[in-house]
Amino acid sequence: MKRFVAALSSLLLLAQVLNAAEFHVSPNGLATSAGTPEQPFRTIQQAARAVRPGDTVLIHAGVYRESIQLKQSGTATKPIRFAAAPNEKVVISGADLTNSNWSPHANNVYKSSVQGPVRQLFVEGDLMIEARWPNLFMDRLWNRDRWSAAGKGSRYGKMVDPELAKTQIDWTGAVATLNVAHQFFTWTRTIKHHDANSETFEYDKDLGSITHYADKTRPWEDDRYYLTGKLEALDSPGEWFHDQDAKLLYLWVPDGQDPDQYSVEIKTRAYAFQGHNINHVTLQGIFLEACTFGFNKCHDLEIDQCHVRFPNVMRRIDDPEMDEFDKAETKIVGDDNRVTRCSFAWGPGSALRMVGRRNLVEDCLMHDFCWDGSLRTPMLSIASNGKEAAEDRCLVRHCTLFNCGNAILNYRGLPGHIVEYNHIYDGGLCCKDVALVYTGQPSCAGSVVRYNWVHGCFTEHQFKTESGVVPGGLGIRGDDQTRSLTVHHNVVWNCGRDGIIVKGDHNRVYNNTVFEIGTPTSPGNYISLHSMAEPEKFWREQHPLLLQQNRNSRIANNIALTISGDPKGHPYPFAENLSTNFMGKQPLLEDRNTLKFWPKSGASVIDGGTILPGFTEGFQGKAPDIGAYEYGGERWVPGIRWDPEQVLGYRPKSFVGD
Repeated sequence: MKRFVAALSSLLLLAQVLNAAEFHVSPNGLATSAGTPEQPFRTIQQAARAVRPGDTVLIHAGVYRESIQLKQSGTATKPIRFAAAPNEKVVISGADLTNSNWSPHANNVYKSSVQGPVRQLFVEGDLMIEARWPNLFMDRLWNRDRWSAAGKGSRYGKMVDPELAKTQIDWTGAVATLNVAHQFFTWTRTIKHHDANSETFEYDKDLGSITHYADKTRPWEDDRYYLTGKLEALDSPGEWFHDQDAKLLYLWVPDGQDPDQYSVEIKTRAYAFQGHNINHVTLQGIFLEACTFGFNKCHDLEIDQCHVRFPNVMRRIDDPEMDEFDKAETKIVGDDNRVTRCSFAWGPGSALRMVGRRNLVEDCLMHDFCWDGSLRTPMLSIASNGKEAAEDRCLVRHCTLFNCGNAILNYRGLPGHIVEYNHIYDGGLCCKDVALVYTGQPSCAGSVVRYNWVHGCFTEHQFKTESGVVPGGLGIRGDDQTRSLTVHHNVVWNCGRDGIIVKGDHNRVYNNTVFEIGTPTSPGNYISLHSMAEPEKFWREQHPLLLQQNRNSRIANNIALTISGDPKGHPYPFAENLSTNFMGKQPLLEDRNTLKFWPKSGASVIDGGTILPGFTEGFQGKAPDIGAYEYGGERWVPGIRWDPEQVLGYRPKSFVGD
């Protein structure tokens, strides 16, 4: 009987496959076509209206300037698939070509009549910059000099900067982008009044989430900001300005020539694909330019080998004047969704946000996001939406994530997620008080961070410790009221104040290798587990506070110069919770400069560790080694497992990988 049922099931599945349709789309198609290979559809939206469960849409090479609304679901056995035809490059663009005649305005600036609004502009596919002060050049995106600095006398609602008066511009009506107060949030506000010779402007005192409240936040004299929204700021190649009232667009192309010689595009659509309450749909092998995808209450989606560039705009940030384009983000809200072998590049906001259960982000490349340094837009955000069982956790693995203005990876939500085999580096580039891998609160309980390389977090913030003054910047962080977080077998280096910091209690920090934290003369906190009482912080949700933190945590088998119990660097006080940690200055690793982090032959960390059930199985020799790698064991390498140059046609600047 079992054999009969299995055979019947196979026949039914074969019948489903045979009944599935294959539609074709081509830029050479017609609106009246049937979607066959000989008569392809003209638009992907035509195919989206025609598909039924089990169907495949093959999209042929070309640029598609449309926004596709998906309304038809597949099933578990009959998913719907939208895919680039084999060996053909398919681009969906959120931008449209301008058909305007340009005329000289002044110097190298040209102008044209454009209705607008203009939010983002491209010349020959390269992003141009909205006119601003100080100037920004994309090849110096992470240079902090692209922001101006607050001066003496600055306070909440008032910016004082002697350099501002030197511009000789009346900035009334301009938009100020404000990385102020604690500088891990950023806002935009309209300047209501300014005089051309003044070094001061004021903005509304309505910035939400000033954590210590405005009257207690200090100082205000080390803040950063920049200004946009004035034609007078258009003073360098690659800038543009749109006068919405006069319907005039001004542009200085990079070589100063007439823009009529080039392809000039203006972003007009936020999304390439959108869907609500759809399930079992696959997108595969598609390039998205100046647009992105957004799905809400969707399950069992698969986004595979898709490549997103310039996905968002965010001209306004946490601002009452934000519009829908500013709020657009790359996101999937729902369960059992998978984003695999994709790339995301160049955006002022987040690369990807996923909310739900059993979601997967795997083998993805993400770089150059969160240009304005706000914690609200980390590069990758993973969250659950309930208190589910352990098998409902989400997974981020084998991703390469780098160049970010704030936190690179933010993960939240019970039952805890797994973050493994990722290469995460160079974050916190436009803010202060930031970690590259970030979580906190009891909702992180059960999360595991393992087998990652995490490095490159230095900020302008300065901290006083027992060893001296160290810069800001943290590697892996479990923030306020963390509970039951496990951090093991990671390599963390080249960060400012803290390599690994875990607050709260019942945490486990095992077999990590941490080095180059702080400065050579003033070491930072290589591993820090706060042991003082949990502070009451009334600006966030509060759970029962501990009178003593990390009393029940365990720290074992780590390579770390210091293991501290508070931000000042005092030693962790519960000696009984420490086991076989190497705290010497020079652990004998194979070659740190070439990322070979396993012990050299004869190193004292070999066989020097403690057996930790569930964490040190398969060790070589008499006992586990101390640190992230076992001598003679697997020499695991984190990050993506594909070559960007082969897939994308270029190797991103600052990419580190094989």
